Amino acid sequence: MKKLSQLFCAVALGSVAASATAVNWDHVGFGYIDHFGSGAYLNLSHQLEPSWVVRADVNRVSKHSVDVSELSLGANYLTGFQLDFAPSVQTYIKGGLQHAFEDASETGIYAGFGIADKLTPEVEWFTEASYHTIGRDYGSLGAGLAFYFSPDWAARSSVALNSGNRSNEFRLGVSYQF
Repeated sequence: MKKLSQLFCAVALGSVAASATAVNWDHVGFGYIDHFGSGAYLNLSHQLEPSWVVRADVNRVSKHSVDVSELSLGANYLTGFQLDFAPSVQTYIKGGLQHAFEDASETGIYAGFGIADKLTPEVEWFTEASYHTIGRDYGSLGAGLAFYFSPDWAARSSVALNSGNRSNEFRLGVSYQF
């Protein structure tokens, strides 16, 4: 019975991996962000070549009478490292610049790593860990899902748990794949 259940699991995982396609890094997205306050975000991601993805994010949040805008510009390097148990998973290293616009502006850098996978043609997920030097330095552990309701459009949601006195972050939005 144990061998039968192992065989069933292997066939199920193999069929999911066979039906999955590569993560689509080319998209523009917008939506709601809850981070310190609530507001809107806009992001852009574009795969330049097989190993490099450039990214830009702009967030604008408000809480009471305080408005904070943050701009992030960075890149992901797709490592090509293969996981034996999940060969379709894409691993990456990320880094870039962050700039916050408040009463006093501040600039820092970030670096981290992550994994992303397209589980089915409709569902994509990612998880990543990063370290940021902006706002009294903090670490972040994030995860998210994208559900493609058409080949060009996806609903996206993510959460980032941040260390120290940095507020956690929640995003909910849509993206257009190009």
